[in-house]
Amino acid sequence: MKQRKKFGEILLESGVITREDLDLALARQKVSKKPLGQIFEELGVICENDILQILSRQFNLKYIEKINRSPVPESALEVVDSITAQDKQVFPLGIRNGKLFLATSNPLDFLTLDDLAFRTGLHIVPYLATPTEIGRAIKRYYLREALPEDNQQFRVLVVDDQDLYRKTLCARLAKEGYQVGQALTGAEALKKMLAEQPHLVLLETTLQGMSGAKVFQTMQTNSLTEKIPVIAVSSRSYAEEEAGLLDMGFFDFVAKPYDFVRLLARVRRTLNFRFEKK
Repeated sequence: MKQRKKFGEILLESGVITREDLDLALARQKVSKKPLGQIFEELGVICENDILQILSRQFNLKYIEKINRSPVPESALEVVDSITAQDKQVFPLGIRNGKLFLATSNPLDFLTLDDLAFRTGLHIVPYLATPTEIGRAIKRYYLREALPEDNQQFRVLVVDDQDLYRKTLCARLAKEGYQVGQALTGAEALKKMLAEQPHLVLLETTLQGMSGAKVFQTMQTNSLTEKIPVIAVSSRSYAEEEAGLLDMGFFDFVAKPYDFVRLLARVRRTLNFRFEKK
């Protein structure tokens, strides 16, 4: 608590918060146990980037806006385990000449910095980063999760004549960062595939008119579309339906109504398998 109070006093002395703001945040912290900076942000008093710049001036430390602008070496990831990174909100940036360059959102957490210096035998050089950016780096490098900006290179075409399913799926994929196109019919889908060359197609098998199976078979006759991976989506979720589609050559199958956690995992799996991301 003493370290957190000191952090609050720094912001108070900088003139960006009032004594009332600090007292309210400290009272909320006793209940929520959240970091003080996060509470200030939730109260709308100050954003985390403002906090970062104030701390940078106060402690004469450099700060990093985007951790992923430079590759993070595996050697750095190995000296700070993922549990420590998540619990202490720190992230290793690199090692050079006996020094561990470390991103932290709390330069007052001397206990963690000293503990890492003792455990690694390296001199810790702290850099400031926002909690959000450290969290994103942990997801990217330790948990190997795809972030929205990682997905921007991929074009996904959703083919479905059921408006609610199509619009909901398109919105969810767009939220994940994908470039999303949509088609209501098989004929429209084939035209868009030729024009836009999507990296992945999510194809409803029970389309009116030209069925999903017919669309897929037509794709196989054209050198421009035959290698595009296709995930079949269908409300017919019985085993025979799935087996028949997979035997036909569909890359994967997802049943309606969607479990978006499972669906997005299969989208990532398909794209990662076909288009290895370095």
